[in-house]
Amino acid sequence: MRDALERGLRRPLVSRRTLLVGGGSGAVLAALAAVGGPMLLNGSSKRPGKLVPELLTARPFYVAHGGGSADWPEFSLYAYRQAVAEGADALEVSLARSSDGVWFGLHDPTLDRTSGTSGFVASEHDWYEIESLRISTPRMRRLGQEPRPYLRFEQLVAAYGRTHAIFVDPKTVDSVHHAELLDMMAALVRHPVESFVAKSFCTGRSWAQAARARGLRTWGYYYGAQVQSGETPPQETQDRWDLLGLDVQAPDAVWQLFRGLGKPLVGHVVADRPQAESALGHGAQGLMVSGLREVLGGA
Repeated sequence: MRDALERGLRRPLVSRRTLLVGGGSGAVLAALAAVGGPMLLNGSSKRPGKLVPELLTARPFYVAHGGGSADWPEFSLYAYRQAVAEGADALEVSLARSSDGVWFGLHDPTLDRTSGTSGFVASEHDWYEIESLRISTPRMRRLGQEPRPYLRFEQLVAAYGRTHAIFVDPKTVDSVHHAELLDMMAALVRHPVESFVAKSFCTGRSWAQAARARGLRTWGYYYGAQVQSGETPPQETQDRWDLLGLDVQAPDAVWQLFRGLGKPLVGHVVADRPQAESALGHGAQGLMVSGLREVLGGA
């Protein structure tokens, strides 16, 4: 079993108004692709990315969590470029929304953790203010990583939406804006069902329902400790998810329970090779990876 896992792990590896109102999506995509298109730093990737249909048939597949949040400034274009160069099959992004309606990569309600601000709530500031700040956490400084600008969602899609499945999580954004996000996703690519997977915590309902109504696949992630305590019983929520996620620390009994549900499993969030081997050994078909350099063997 370990030899098989090793072989799997070592395989080669504009403004929103302009987007939605003016000029159509083609011109916007071309302009944004010029800023950050799919050309890699070394001119090629270890392997091409996978859109949703191919991703769902792959075993294993690797999703870059925040572009590889353990290795590079999370949700930056630089991080996604590096993730693709390392051989990530798909990409994950958590989104915030500025006060003037710009969607951009951010995990938290505030920019405090990623930029060292104090009480800087994303939804209370416009994009002009946000784009003046840089992503630079203490961990990234210890790794010698340069500060990087925040990334608009449409720029990420322009760069990789036609080559890599993108797992999209609106995180703390109010559900009243979900339709707006889905409209944007439909405007950015020709076939959204091939480019996007709607991601949310397992108890999320509105995002899953809205995405499914547009034909998108959905991924809901769970934590073993909460499943064991009865806080998030999968029997009550798993119907809204096409793929299920389980954390790498989940006990064997919970992995066994999830395997019995008969849906593709994605282990999260995988920081290193031992965690990757453990999740694959428990039956995960895919991995949501923060430590891409180690897991994909590129460092």
